[in-house]
Formats: sequence, structure tokens, C-alpha cells
Amino acid sequence: MTKQRQAVAGVLREAGGHLSAEEIFRLAKERLPSISRATVYNNLHAMEEEKSIRRISVDGADLYDKAYTPHPHLICEMCGRVEDLPLPWLDDRLAEVLGETPTSYEFKINYICPACRKKAEK
Repeated sequence: MTKQRQAVAGVLREAGGHLSAEEIFRLAKERLPSISRATVYNNLHAMEEEKSIRRISVDGADLYDKAYTPHPHLICEMCGRVEDLPLPWLDDRLAEVLGETPTSYEFKINYICPACRKKAEK
């Protein structure tokens, strides 16, 4: 693995959430000042192709998830924050209905997160 790929993978692995390519570029540049924007984008594309990361489209923007395994996401309609929503029973139910395990799916639930709800109440 190249040092550029290691930087991008490290940013995603240590991320507390889902990051845009620009956020990944900025954080990778802190680790490896010589890394270029094109290199980050190329690595993200390659990592998505090899199914080591997942790209999530939210309101026309792409965010990257360090986990490729299928799982739903909660998306706040106010701040745009994306959170994982682990529902292991869903995978079991999908496998039961389909007769096989799905290789991937996109399941996004829009809601208003607790922080935005609290702001709106004030």
C-alpha cells in the first residue's frame, strides 16, 4: 500500500463520522503534506471499487464511510449530519426475503437529530 493510500485509509479509519472528499484531502494533507487532491480522489475511487469503503450520496454531495458492509444511515435534514444505524436484523430479514444475502443496499432515513431538535425548540 502506498503512503498516499495509507494516509487516506488512516483518515477514514480514524474519522468519527462520514467525510467528504475535501475533508479527507484536508486531513490527509496534515499527515502527508505532499499529497495532492487528485491523488486523494483517485484513491477514494479505487478504494470504493475494491469495496473497502462506501460512498454515500447525500443532497448531491458524496460522503465516504469507512465501512463497506451494508447498513442504513440517518441523515439530519437540518445540519446534514450522517450517522450509521446498525440494524443487524435487517440483513437477516433481507436474506430471508431474497433467499440470499444482499451484497449491498442503500437505506437512508431522513430525520432531525437531537442537537438540531434542541436548537429548534429554543
